[in-house]
Amino acid sequence: MIYSRILNLTILKRSIFTKPRGFTLLELLVVIALIGVVLVLAVPTTRDVLTGDNLKKASRQLIGLERKLRVEAVRDQTDYILCFDLPTSSYWVITSDMTPEKEHEVKKNAKKFPADVVLMDIVGESNKKISTGEVKIKFAKNNLCPPMIIHLGHGEDRMTLVVNPFLGITGVYDEYVDISVDEGLGRKSTK
Repeated sequence: MIYSRILNLTILKRSIFTKPRGFTLLELLVVIALIGVVLVLAVPTTRDVLTGDNLKKASRQLIGLERKLRVEAVRDQTDYILCFDLPTSSYWVITSDMTPEKEHEVKKNAKKFPADVVLMDIVGESNKKISTGEVKIKFAKNNLCPPMIIHLGHGEDRMTLVVNPFLGITGVYDEYVDISVDEGLGRKSTK
């Protein structure tokens, strides 16, 4: 009798205080939902990395840099100069108060555009296409910069960025657009 009571208490104790082996349906649903959220967020990014459009990446890089330089020039009250080396499709940023030695050091660490993206030419405020050498664009502390049109290329693809002196980048075209600076920046030429 005592033995059966102890046995019954032991069985009862095990069934109350031990956890069942396995997962509940709720736990499984939560894990599946978390995996779904991670995939929704990660797959588009992974797709861009694997099949990335380098031309669009370069244009976003330039748009961000232009906005950043405008803001920093006003905030720091110093002129920033964006320098492009057209043959190597590289760029670097200097300030108006840098020494020549510091400028040379910054130029040695120039950044490049994504793979195979070339800086085809830049149309400056004098409406001349510059396709060789170095081009310097000044972002003044009064939030102005010269008007310009930047043409990028990647294989057969072309892209045009239009920079307005007051508004920043006002036009982005997925083709080579021959626009004059005087024709109203940001609109295609109707000629």
